[in-house]
Amino acid sequence: MSVNSRKQTNRICLVLALLVNSFQAGAAQILFQGSPTESTTATISRNEPNLLKVDGRKIKRVYGTEGMFTVTPEQDTGVAWLKPTTDKPLMSIFITDDTGQHYKLLLKVEDIPAETIIIRDSKGHAQLSMGIKNEPRNEEILNTIMALHDGEGDLISELIPLWKGIKFELVRTLDLRGLRGEAYQLTNTSDKQVVMDEREFYRDGVQAVSIEKIVLETGDSTAVFVLSEGK
Repeated sequence: MSVNSRKQTNRICLVLALLVNSFQAGAAQILFQGSPTESTTATISRNEPNLLKVDGRKIKRVYGTEGMFTVTPEQDTGVAWLKPTTDKPLMSIFITDDTGQHYKLLLKVEDIPAETIIIRDSKGHAQLSMGIKNEPRNEEILNTIMALHDGEGDLISELIPLWKGIKFELVRTLDLRGLRGEAYQLTNTSDKQVVMDEREFYRDGVQAVSIEKIVLETGDSTAVFVLSEGK
């Protein structure tokens, strides 16, 4: 992984909405994705390296939250070995292959043997072989999310009612290329641990959700970015 890749790994953990189901086939978990606005769920081993593979492609980058995992890439085969370095039950990673296609995985971390995760494009392997990259609209969605992570947008302060024991404040807004980005600060004010789920922020018109920290202890805060179609 390049220095720039590691820098990005240190500052972002993208969690996109519009989840689809995954399933197991044989000894591997086969995950189907059609676009970076989809996310699939897989289970990985906490104590052993797990094999990540994009069918027909080579993995170029793996992004995620700093301190959550280590990644060992194989340059010749294009696969990557991922091992958790945290005791958290959930983590998210964002993979880019050698065609520029993006994949989002929500990983459940359990005390099980090493797993093999194979990602396939739900539109068919032929498109991957042709090297088709993300559609322009998907790139705009990703660029807008990255701009929010970088602190762009107009400052605002508005408390939003959410759940008991949670403080939820709208702090920035960003309108970019027909997309409406909203940055929130979410704080766990309860006396219990809270595990965030991006699906809870989905509503009509929402294109993507990004949560920087999935698991919040009492007093912990996290940034939440919600991206919708602009008016």
